[in-house]
Amino acid sequence: MLCTASLQVRTRTKLAQYNRPTSEVIRRFRDFAHLEHQLQEKYKGIIIPPLPEKNAVQKFQMSQEFTEERRRALQVFLNRVAAHPVLSKSPELQLFLEATEDTWAVEMARGQSVAAGAGAAGGPKSVLENTVGFFKGLGAAATSIVGGSGRAGDAAEDPEYIKVRDYLTALESHLSEAHRQAARLTGKEVELGEATLEFGQSLERLGRLEEGNVSEAFSQLSSRAAELVAARRKGCEALAAKFEAPLKEAVRSVRSVTAVCSDRAAALVAHMMAKHDVDAKKVKWAKLRGTPGSPPERLAEAEREVSEAEARLRSSKIAYEELVSTMTEELNRWQKERSADMSALLRDFALAQASMSSEGVKAWSGLLAELQAVQGTQTLAAAAPPQAAAAAAQ
Repeated sequence: MLCTASLQVRTRTKLAQYNRPTSEVIRRFRDFAHLEHQLQEKYKGIIIPPLPEKNAVQKFQMSQEFTEERRRALQVFLNRVAAHPVLSKSPELQLFLEATEDTWAVEMARGQSVAAGAGAAGGPKSVLENTVGFFKGLGAAATSIVGGSGRAGDAAEDPEYIKVRDYLTALESHLSEAHRQAARLTGKEVELGEATLEFGQSLERLGRLEEGNVSEAFSQLSSRAAELVAARRKGCEALAAKFEAPLKEAVRSVRSVTAVCSDRAAALVAHMMAKHDVDAKKVKWAKLRGTPGSPPERLAEAEREVSEAEARLRSSKIAYEELVSTMTEELNRWQKERSADMSALLRDFALAQASMSSEGVKAWSGLLAELQAVQGTQTLAAAAPPQAAAAAAQ
């Protein structure tokens, strides 16, 4: 990493589509966000690995801890994209990893131009006009599909998929709570380390008022406390990096899956609306045919509208079925990946806890041996014969 705002991205690949086997570029967070957006727009049905949240307050502070946490999260994102069977071969990823500063600046400018154009086309007035026209054209049936609780399409969905969707909702909730408790646990470990350090410092000051072996015992206790704090600090860093951060990433990953679920719901609604549009245009055409004296040009226009609506219906059906097929494969892949991640997470948590406990036992056992040695010396001095003491006085 070159500075607090830039990342040095090094790539090594054997894919033939790349211009060279190794490359090195400089990217910022907004460049990662651009890549994520491009993948989300193009690859519907595919679970796009999540980026870390953009925290404006922490970015302004730009602490070393925040910078390192973001660097790790961006590395996880990029590694997951590069390991994906489809995304790894995407031209979007290749451009991100290989483009020079000038070429990438052109790409970013293009993306901003497209976003600005979409924003201008979708302004408040345009949205209102489109919404009014939409409801006028599709009527109350389409309103019931889009409105309400958002579950109006459940009747047309696969019951097994609905179970998966509900499972994802519960999974996100429990993972969020687990992450909250993991952050709390890490915080308590940090507090314990700070308390141990302060305890050792107070013992050191107390030992200065003592003499001989007692003073030495306090000094040793303070020294062992400092060693224990150093070990605990490393343990806390391991907990944060290998337990708390992966849990947070797991929450983001579930949200990426629910985003794909939203794409599926939108595709289903689009298909249902297309079907309603076909039915409405067929009714209109039938009325014209049943009305004596209907102009031939109006009949021809109505028939053409039915044909066009049926073509849109076929297209929406294909789009929905393709998304469902892609999503089914993705869910299976994601679940296997998630299970492996959870197993590794629990293993790393156990290792971090065992390491901290082991260091604690080692430090306190060593101190106990030293204190017992000091105590043994004091006992021998106290048990010396009176005549020996008298001889020593002479």
